[in-house]
Amino acid sequence: MDRTDLTAAGIVHDVALEVLEDDPYPTYAWMRRHRPVAFVPETGRVWITTWDLCDEAGRNDKVFGPTSEVFHAVYGNPNVMSLSGPEHLAHRAALNACFRPRAVNGYREHILKATAVRYIDAIRDRGQADANSAILERISMRAIGDVMGFTDVHDDVLIRWFRGFAAYLVDFGRSSEVAEHGRAIKAELAADLRTRLDSLAAHPDGSTVSHLLHDGMPDGTTRGIDEIIGDIGVMIVGGFQEPAHGAANSLHGLFTRPEQAARLRADPSAWSAAAVEEGLRWLAPFGMTEKLTTADVTLGGILFPAGTEVAMVLGSANRDATRYADPDVFDLDRPRQSHASFGYGLHFCLGHFVARQLEQVMLEEMFARLPNLRPDPDQEATVHGWAVRAAKRLPVVWDA
Repeated sequence: MDRTDLTAAGIVHDVALEVLEDDPYPTYAWMRRHRPVAFVPETGRVWITTWDLCDEAGRNDKVFGPTSEVFHAVYGNPNVMSLSGPEHLAHRAALNACFRPRAVNGYREHILKATAVRYIDAIRDRGQADANSAILERISMRAIGDVMGFTDVHDDVLIRWFRGFAAYLVDFGRSSEVAEHGRAIKAELAADLRTRLDSLAAHPDGSTVSHLLHDGMPDGTTRGIDEIIGDIGVMIVGGFQEPAHGAANSLHGLFTRPEQAARLRADPSAWSAAAVEEGLRWLAPFGMTEKLTTADVTLGGILFPAGTEVAMVLGSANRDATRYADPDVFDLDRPRQSHASFGYGLHFCLGHFVARQLEQVMLEEMFARLPNLRPDPDQEATVHGWAVRAAKRLPVVWDA
């Protein structure tokens, strides 16, 4: 039945943010069946929850364009997430330089794998750890931080930057303290960048920061801090977080299927890619992507007026039973199908290849170097979040 007499914001599904952050999947399942398009007041956005509707909206990125308010507040203006058209392409090209497949393949061994080996070997004698915070986040932060050009920045500083930006992004304006801390982190990052500008202006070093300064600029000129800090903030959150949380989610999924985890123990390199892809589908690290409609548009028979704030709920689309059999089950043997975890169209995640490669490396090296890796029987995993969801606490043990 045609429902263009309704506007998307007029269909309301009220659910507390705390419920979503604890476990959004029951809400997703109900909405896919009964209310696939609905305004969720706690998030201030109209949700799109089915695979087909997310895919249709994602393919129409001229109308379902980037939102700006939250990204400007967190990262600064400009940033690649909130831009479109030629400006977006210019920012994306500078960021892409270090994250195209050829570039990533060039440093996979000496940065990604070497970092994973170093950090895993450093704790191998302990016999237990929180896989997310003690292993995966630290490897991801260090490896991507080095690619970005922060080789001289201490691990603890990188982690502080990441957590400050990430908390600000997912807070939805609930806490003035979180916002104040986020702004302080951005100021600290700007101060660090100021110490680098003169040297990088004269001597480009191939890092992401260097490319952001130079690429597309006339000879003898570079971009200023205000022009690049937004993109660097985006990469700190996405680049540090997605590989760590993606690998943690894959590991958590494997632990729900002990017989499948055994395959990784027996032959990590043979199964790591499948584990990564299924983990990304099963628990999307970034659960939604924000959009803003640039014109009136009808989706699913419902009118979205221009200026509608939208959440394409990737985590829900990835569990749609019309696309995936037994979607709530982690399964290495699932027939290969694309998932939505890296978004759509022009704003498809530019770091998807490095994220996949780093996640594979981390899983391979953990299973290869930590004998009989398994969940800690005395501690529960903590899976939390809606906009950003992960096994944020994942206690593991191994035979030291």
